[in-house]
Amino acid sequence: MKTIALSGTRRDTTGKRLTKQTRKEGRIPGVVYHNAEATSVEFDAKELRPVLYTAETFIVNLDIQGEKMDAIVRGADFHPVTEAPLHIEFLKVTDDKPVIFELPVEMVGTPAGVIKGGRLTIKMRKVKVKGIPAKSPEKVSVDVSHLDLGETAKLSAATVEGIEFITPPSAAVATVIIPRALRSAKEAAKNE
Repeated sequence: MKTIALSGTRRDTTGKRLTKQTRKEGRIPGVVYHNAEATSVEFDAKELRPVLYTAETFIVNLDIQGEKMDAIVRGADFHPVTEAPLHIEFLKVTDDKPVIFELPVEMVGTPAGVIKGGRLTIKMRKVKVKGIPAKSPEKVSVDVSHLDLGETAKLSAATVEGIEFITPPSAAVATVIIPRALRSAKEAAKNE
């Protein structure tokens, strides 16, 4: 899995007024969770962009005032109108304890149904998995080249070593949709 470095500072005081002031200064408040502990931190909004605005999952090498740790993004809150980040949560990870996290899904191949005029519709962009992030792959690859018109690829078609799927294996990952024009042409051919 890819890694990225991020530095932040501890927040000793919290509260609504201080949090608003922090955001006005271009910093984003956050929390780093480890077991039952929660450490309040803040980060520069510009430094968070590569972590927040991507489909990839990273191991983040956090440096909180000299204390270094590996973490993954557990969640983030955004403003409903401006979509500016409001808060971020990290989960500290170790090499011996598996955690639940999300991995992006990659479609491999060109479906046979798309060649015939269908349209590939992606149903799932990320899947929940359980494992050790340092030993997990960067993404889950699903082969869709065998899909014909109207067929669906399930998560069970993906084989990834070292992780366990939390998302049900029967979940649909992608479907080849039959366009209306093609459907009408097939119906007209049947009626003749």
